[in-house]
Amino acid sequence: MPDKVIAGAKVVTSDGKELGTVKEAEDRAFHVDAPRQFDYWLQSSVVKSASADIVVLTIAESDLSAYKMDNAHDPDAFQEKIPRELDPDKVRADRMDRGQPF
Repeated sequence: MPDKVIAGAKVVTSDGKELGTVKEAEDRAFHVDAPRQFDYWLQSSVVKSASADIVVLTIAESDLSAYKMDNAHDPDAFQEKIPRELDPDKVRADRMDRGQPF
């Protein structure tokens, strides 16, 4: 990454699409506060340049979904699996363990 990503900077794709602002920045990733959609994390490796005002990415808007992450620490975990509390098989097993009908 050429420069340090700073909270409050505008985030823009390589094709000029404004995505939102940096909500939080860590060494390896930063949190994008995206208006009218769920916030997400991006790895710092997709940053082309960064200043206090703007972060320009190396990726185009059309490729963005492949880089979104749910958290800063696991780049392969974005919507990878159903959370345990929503997995039908786990819910049935939990209810059976407690003697409850499903």
